[in-house]
Amino acid sequence: MPNKQKTALIAALCACIMVATLGLSFVLSSNLFSTGESAIILPSELEDGELSTEDDVLAQENEKKIMQVSIGPDNVQAVVASLTRPEAYSCAITNTLYWDGGASSLHCRQYARNGAYRIETLDAEGGIVRVQLQYNDHIYAWDAGSSTYYSGQAGDFTPEEAAMIPTYETVCQLPAEQIQQAELIERSGQPMVRVVAEQDDRIAEYVISAATGLLYSAVFSEQGGRTQTIQTSVLSLSSPADNLFTLPGMNHTIFTEME
Repeated sequence: MPNKQKTALIAALCACIMVATLGLSFVLSSNLFSTGESAIILPSELEDGELSTEDDVLAQENEKKIMQVSIGPDNVQAVVASLTRPEAYSCAITNTLYWDGGASSLHCRQYARNGAYRIETLDAEGGIVRVQLQYNDHIYAWDAGSSTYYSGQAGDFTPEEAAMIPTYETVCQLPAEQIQQAELIERSGQPMVRVVAEQDDRIAEYVISAATGLLYSAVFSEQGGRTQTIQTSVLSLSSPADNLFTLPGMNHTIFTEME
């Protein structure tokens, strides 16, 4: 059970969560990031350019699948859906928003394990500013260094929305008529599936790794100008450590907490 929290601290943390959620809702209202159910997200490229033996087998299986078909708008969603994906990972995400004369980037780290997600919001130096855990439709959030935390039902707020990124499922769930182009390309020395979709007045380009079956990057533009880019990079494909899924003041993971 959560630690006893003072009313003032609870109110402050709840207000922080509400402000963050309102900010996200402005971006998310475009439906660019709507995925329906929660889904894992994983970039396609390890920073050292190497996969473990197990993951190399997964990559070979996926690449064999895509090499057997000619990818186009009519079948790309089925191809993406058929790819096998890892269940645990750690990744870094850079999400950049552009406007007239400027740009701003949100940096996050995301960890997935046993159906649980941890999202760390980072400052410009890479330090952790805020942490969010989500497991079994329950959400926890706190500021870095805090001994107390907010706890509540996650509802429709997914781990993907916390980092403001689409997933491979975004591509699978697009209305078929929105897909304008689809092809197999090579990027960062790996085969990848590129999908271009026209969504209202926006053009979205999604790139999905054939090695992992998961999102590598996305670019959004409107009226010929770039409005947003998402770039991911793998930190590890190993199962994240226990302490990443432990609440402030606790000495056991949220998996134990929910049992």
